Amino acid sequence: MAGMALSLCLILAAALQPGLARAPGPPARPGPLLLRLRRLEEQFLRLQEVTLNHLQSIASNYNISYNIDGRFQALAEQAEVADAARAALGAELARLATAGRRLRRRLKKLEETVGALSPPHTQLTHPAAALEAGTKPQGLPDAARSTPSPRRPKTRRWQQHRQEDGQRLLGDARPGGAPGEDEESPGDVAAAPQSMAAVLPTVTTAPQEQPPGPPAPVPTAPACRTGSVLLFPNTSAEHGAVLGLGPHRGLRAVSLCAWLATPARHLGALLSYTTGEGHSELAMHGPGGDRPGSARFILGDGQFRELPVAPLLDGKWHHLCLTWSSGQGQYRFYMDRRLLAAGSGFQQGYEIPTGGSLVLGRGQDGPNMDMGTGEVFVGHLAGLALWRRALLPGEVARMVTGLWLPRGPLLTLADASLQGGVRRVACPCLQHCL
Repeated sequence: MAGMALSLCLILAAALQPGLARAPGPPARPGPLLLRLRRLEEQFLRLQEVTLNHLQSIASNYNISYNIDGRFQALAEQAEVADAARAALGAELARLATAGRRLRRRLKKLEETVGALSPPHTQLTHPAAALEAGTKPQGLPDAARSTPSPRRPKTRRWQQHRQEDGQRLLGDARPGGAPGEDEESPGDVAAAPQSMAAVLPTVTTAPQEQPPGPPAPVPTAPACRTGSVLLFPNTSAEHGAVLGLGPHRGLRAVSLCAWLATPARHLGALLSYTTGEGHSELAMHGPGGDRPGSARFILGDGQFRELPVAPLLDGKWHHLCLTWSSGQGQYRFYMDRRLLAAGSGFQQGYEIPTGGSLVLGRGQDGPNMDMGTGEVFVGHLAGLALWRRALLPGEVARMVTGLWLPRGPLLTLADASLQGGVRRVACPCLQHCL
């Protein structure tokens, strides 16, 4: 063992001796093996860097896919919530539809009940007219006597209230009260409570159910103190009445009301308003032809609305009132205080210019007029007035019953100048003029 160690030392000494013996100089060039090892080390470092980058990209892609799964799960939960809300909304809409159907049925029953109660109400509305005519219903008192009432106390109290209302209405129907009634003598006034007592028990009878029908104008007693009556005798185009609308500011609302009676089969040209330049701004006339029961309400540049006027064509007195306002374009057509037609959006924002002429009974030539020469009005016209505002339904009703006339009309029949064969007829009450 010692010999082997000695030999190894000698070999090392022999190997180191040439290097020790040489003088110091520049370092020797590395050998091929060392260069190869260095290149392998550099390649290993580059491989390590590429591998690290690849691992980092794999990790980031994994995070993205994980986030997408979470988003999909959140969207699925939101879709479930939306389906539940949609189902709840559908159930609520079905409940509202059911409630709406029930409400319509209740309203229909209420309309039938109100329609069945309207005849007694009409009798109480004009008791003085029934007394003046000397007519007294006979069928209803007999039915009231023959039909026992199951709730007698309430019926008695109701009868007492109705009798008090009848006494009050009778006081209003005396001279100086509602128009349409002639003055009564003291004996008639003294006998009126007994006649009223005979009429009022008819109200205590429960009315029978009647099927609902189309609305009909409420019968009213013709008014008195309406002024003079204009008579348009025939279809001559020369007949007419002209009213001048002075230089007021433009009309952004208008109401036109009148009493009329016509025996014709169609209304004809009731009125026509044109400006000084000949432009038609306001008109109401029947279209003629195969539609005798309708009339056109024309406003501005030829725009019109159809109005039902068939109840007017019976030769009796009727009260009509037409209102329009520019703000919402609302128009209303009343006949005997009953609303027959209404709408909105008609010439909204329009203003009727003043300074023109209003012709009654016939049309005027103009670019916006579409009327034949034979379309003229035939009949009686009374109480016509024009306001620069839209009258309220209560004002129209009080005007029909003769209790009140709205103040401040722009035009009345007293301002009319007659043409052709139109003439004024003195008439204290309208029922005496036919």
